[in-house]
This record gives sequence, structure tokens and C-alpha cells, in this order.
Amino acid sequence: MKTQTQVRNNFWQYLAEVNPELRKEKRSKKTQNDYCTDIRCLFVDYVDHLQKDGTISEKLANKVTL
Repeated sequence: MKTQTQVRNNFWQYLAEVNPELRKEKRSKKTQNDYCTDIRCLFVDYVDHLQKDGTISEKLANKVTL
């Protein structure tokens, strides 16, 4: 993945698989801080895993927001 949009889209796909109830909270008008703590924590863990796995760069990991 090379862009923030790709990371976000993949996160929502991942969340649909692991917790469909939380996935239902996705709204296009929400900003990062509008989401519940569970979603925000899952996103941070997801991005951290992608960076450690080498799927995304450290620069992208530091830049991407929900």
C-alpha cells in the first residue's frame, strides 16, 4: 500500500471481517476523533502491524489517519 486511502480502505475491509458490528459505524463525514475508542485503537494497532510487517513505510504509518 502506498497511500492513506488504501490503508483506510483496507482497514475497513479488515474490520468487516473481524468485527462487523464496529464496521457499521463507518461514515464518510466522520473524522478520526468522531469514531469510538475501540475503532481508533484497532486502527492504530492495524497500522502498526502493517508497518512492522513491511507492508507500508514508516513515513506512511506516521502520516495516515482514520
